[in-house]
Amino acid sequence: MSVEHIDVGFVKDNFWPGRRFTGMADLNRQALTWCQEQDRRIHGTTGERPCGLMQDEQLNPLPSPDRLQKFLREERKVSMDGFVSWDGVRYGVPWRYNGRTVLVRQVGTKIEIWAEGECIATHERSDRWSGLIRLPNQYEGLDAAEGRIAPKAIAVRVAQTNVEQRPLEVYEQFALGVGAC
Repeated sequence: MSVEHIDVGFVKDNFWPGRRFTGMADLNRQALTWCQEQDRRIHGTTGERPCGLMQDEQLNPLPSPDRLQKFLREERKVSMDGFVSWDGVRYGVPWRYNGRTVLVRQVGTKIEIWAEGECIATHERSDRWSGLIRLPNQYEGLDAAEGRIAPKAIAVRVAQTNVEQRPLEVYEQFALGVGAC
């Protein structure tokens, strides 16, 4: 029985009560030892040891994390000041993406930020909680855009449409079915 296969209620009722530990390393060591003991005991329902049952399962191994990593992306909305939050850290993106939804993924020690199928920013992953990691040249071109995310709206002259003017009597005749074809 591995740690992943233990029922949460079973752990809460059998491992936690009265447990004393000095830190996370100690607690993890105790939990692993306890799991190994549970794995070797004879189960009350099946009458067998869980460690012996695993051999009969004929399970296929999961793909390596490296093979799955390319699919592990999460949507994030870029803040109006040009950052996305990932694992408690804010990472910068080019200002043109402010307010838009992007995809974020971790590849090894790198954080990649994607928009429209293109990687728009890459950062070294930071372990500093609530840190702020700027992107070099993150606000480049912002002065020329005068702080706008989208291009400045301008008026466009369109050709004047000529509409034929008729007396109201013509419309009354059509309404009564008199002048209709």
